[in-house]
Amino acid sequence: MMIPPEKEPYPLSTVLNDRQGNLLSASIAADEQWRFPMPDSLPMKLRTSMLLFEDEYFFRHPGINPLAIARATYQNMTAGRVVSGASTITMQVARMMEQENRTLVQKLMEMAMAVRLELHWSKEDILKRYASMAPFGGNVVGVEAASWRYFQRAPHLLSWAESAALAVLPNQPGDIYPGTGQDELRRKRDFLLHKIHSRGHIGSLELELSLEEPLPGRPYDIPQKLPHLLTTLRETHDGRHIHTSIDPFWQKRVTEVVERKHQILKGNGIDNLAVLAVDLDDGSVLSYVGNTSDPNADGHQVDVIQKARSSGSILKPLLYSAAISDGQILPETLLSDIPSFFGGYSPKNFSRGYQGMVNAKDALTMSLNIPFAYLLKDYRYERFHHKLSEMGISTLNQPPGHYGLTMILGGAEVKLWELAQVYFSMYRKLANEYNLSISYDFTNDRIPDIDLEEISIWHTFKAMMELKRSGADEHWQNFNSSQRLAWKTGTSFGFRDAWAVGLNGEVLIAVWVGNADGEGRAGMTGATTAGPILNELIRLSPNDSKWLSDLEPFSTSRDVCTASGMLASIHCPETKIMKLGQKAERSGICKYHVPVWLDKTATHQVNRDCYPSDISIQQSAFILPSTEGYYYSRLHSDYQGMPPLLEGCGGESAGVVAINYPQPGSKIFIPRELAGSTSQVVIEAAHQDMSAELFWHLNDEYIGSTQLDHKQSMSLPMGEYLVTVVDAKGNSSTRKFEVVSDL
Repeated sequence: MMIPPEKEPYPLSTVLNDRQGNLLSASIAADEQWRFPMPDSLPMKLRTSMLLFEDEYFFRHPGINPLAIARATYQNMTAGRVVSGASTITMQVARMMEQENRTLVQKLMEMAMAVRLELHWSKEDILKRYASMAPFGGNVVGVEAASWRYFQRAPHLLSWAESAALAVLPNQPGDIYPGTGQDELRRKRDFLLHKIHSRGHIGSLELELSLEEPLPGRPYDIPQKLPHLLTTLRETHDGRHIHTSIDPFWQKRVTEVVERKHQILKGNGIDNLAVLAVDLDDGSVLSYVGNTSDPNADGHQVDVIQKARSSGSILKPLLYSAAISDGQILPETLLSDIPSFFGGYSPKNFSRGYQGMVNAKDALTMSLNIPFAYLLKDYRYERFHHKLSEMGISTLNQPPGHYGLTMILGGAEVKLWELAQVYFSMYRKLANEYNLSISYDFTNDRIPDIDLEEISIWHTFKAMMELKRSGADEHWQNFNSSQRLAWKTGTSFGFRDAWAVGLNGEVLIAVWVGNADGEGRAGMTGATTAGPILNELIRLSPNDSKWLSDLEPFSTSRDVCTASGMLASIHCPETKIMKLGQKAERSGICKYHVPVWLDKTATHQVNRDCYPSDISIQQSAFILPSTEGYYYSRLHSDYQGMPPLLEGCGGESAGVVAINYPQPGSKIFIPRELAGSTSQVVIEAAHQDMSAELFWHLNDEYIGSTQLDHKQSMSLPMGEYLVTVVDAKGNSSTRKFEVVSDL
């Protein structure tokens, strides 16, 4: 053996302590022994007890004690058998390192090795090694493991009587194992207590009280308050003593909430949930609950915080912030919200409704899917894929085309840990603090800043503050004491994953709810399951109602069109001041307000060929694309669209008639139904006037008219088609599409 050895000659337990030094969890070593890593120091009571019982002259000899050897030789010869050893603590360390049978030759080798150990290690190191290697009965090795197994406390919290009991155990661990051999254990402990008293370490009263203390009984279980992080860390930190950043208050309260919510959720077949709490000041993890501790819950062993799960809508704020930062949109730019088909992909809003157009901020607060599909289409999913990877999302292990537009609606996977890191990085950028990696062991490394403009992050958090809360927090705005929480929920396809992430200027909370095996449960959404957990936990931190306003960054004020959310043009009738970033110009000026010439009643559109110019009126009209305008008008009764043409004025009114489906250039596959017949193609149209009658033509052949519900269902063979829809005034819309089928 090398002296000193390059590494410990035996496997060790992995041990986790909280930030105050309290034991959170520990694993049994690979050889099935509870053997904690060597302590940094020994408590005074335990140190004194060990020295007085095992080797009172430890600090006076060079590894062997000649006087002890002479005394032991005389006693053994007089008794005719071995009644006394002469092993010093250093010799015992040498023996435990070698783990050989005890013979005279081995004894001599131990003595030689003890001298060598004394030359290589300090006395304190040797004493600590003895304390960590000594057997304490059963599968308990070392004083720290013994202290927790027999007294449920850390060694520095032990009394004199408890310290003395531990000090005598290595002498005969098999014969005086706690719970058996109590008489002999008491005799040895009391002998040592009297010796401690005689050396002046305790007074007579303390001796008397110590002698009355009970002996340790059957071993307790080692605490397991952080089992999932322990399991995760054993893969890379096995055999280490890890001082974590876990705050005991936060860990206790979060665990209580998780277990209470689990009892409710399991009634709906939802077995698993996880919560991560991070201090925004330095990135230290305050609480880490990787799953429920219920042994009857399927998948309870899985550390979900470190597992990739379908993201649902939880990435929408990142796209919103990136699009603003890169000048793609402004915070309230209008986005399309209509029935849409992107190739073979047809996203739907959770509400199954359409608003025609909705500003980006409201689309985020309402978590609408279709507007974000359009936003990602314009931003380009390849670009967003790269942006997410730069932000630290490591789970995008497929090329961008594999995800396409589904990337923003749950088609991608993300880990709760990395999600928390991204939102933490956004906060740090906004707070003008250098970026840090979140950490559970105070190794908060400095990492590159997130590539987003501060003002875009500020607008994102501001929008996230307007997300509707559930339960008792539904009317949070009415109370001055309510938390100013920027948060977002998400639900993956099939109700398999429910997410919630939020921050309040003090802490960041990230929550996941679901089943580790991926089984979905009807009605399990981020808003109804993960959201309430987040809202309850965020109240554990201090409330600063001004945190976001205090972090508002310097930016340029610009006029923005109130209706379109774009940079105001001269035709925008109402504008407002908005603070924007350096790339805001890229988003363009308002394109929905256009000048139109009207008759003197300001009700009909005219032109110079049909109406006197000296009595015509020029006004600004808010005109949306045809399909968007149709759905928008159903929710906005004040939307007028393009005024109709005055009778006698030639031409058509743009945007009056729209074909909603199919999309331009669509290829429609018609499947065969179960009965053997083929499905029908349903063509949908819209008119600005909801009472108008529409006349339908397919490939120039009249096929009928519709009122109110403008739909035509047709059985069409394979081929190319041109559909035309006309109203009574000649306003029309056309659309080409192709039917493809193997029938």
